[in-house]
Amino acid sequence: MLGLFMMACLLLPAAAMARVAPPVPDSVGMDWSRAPEYRLVPGDKLLLNFGPSSDAPRGFLEREAIIRPDGRISVFPVGDVVAAGHTSRELEATLVSLLAESYKSPRIVVEVTGIAGNQVHVLGEVMKPGSYPAEAFLTVIQAITAAGGFKEGAARNSVMVFHRDGSRDVYVARLAVDHRLKNGMAEGDVPLSRFDIVYVPRGAIGNMVAFTQSFFGSTSSILSSGLIGWELFNLDRVFRGTR
Repeated sequence: MLGLFMMACLLLPAAAMARVAPPVPDSVGMDWSRAPEYRLVPGDKLLLNFGPSSDAPRGFLEREAIIRPDGRISVFPVGDVVAAGHTSRELEATLVSLLAESYKSPRIVVEVTGIAGNQVHVLGEVMKPGSYPAEAFLTVIQAITAAGGFKEGAARNSVMVFHRDGSRDVYVARLAVDHRLKNGMAEGDVPLSRFDIVYVPRGAIGNMVAFTQSFFGSTSSILSSGLIGWELFNLDRVFRGTR
């Protein structure tokens, strides 16, 4: 599957680069203990449990928090803390370290009680461009099928997949969908994650870096539908200063 991906080295302000996205493991016979931990994104709802308290209605001191568009939550008495991009356990460790400056032996458990918008976006030369639910193990071919399939004249062997990992890193893939289908290689289909963008161009893509920069340009009409998730990660800053 990794052979399907081509790195687009994007000289971002934070020295981040586009790189190859890791494959998602098959659900059949999967050892879930080895699955990557969920990483928080803006819009996720959290329950912060600070432990037993005689003053709390349920016997535990709990606070709800929603990760803001800037990726942060506010926690008394430390103030704003970056939550997006971390796993629950990583955020717990960060909060314990910060709270230790004000409390003796602080404890905290972070529970994810609500997930932000769970969609992928299929754009370009498909019959029904739009946003679709990112069901478990949704693949590129399945997403295109949900969007009604290819339009006449679509560049079926230059399908672009954009995946955001955190606020700076962008994975770029080009998939020869028609070639794989005609040669019975659908099992190599690329899995998608929420907020991923699948773009089907009309013509073949030559320079991936140039196309990617144009795709995310501030004046681009391609992204006119308002893509939840990418905008939450400061989309307009991703390619700033890149030439």
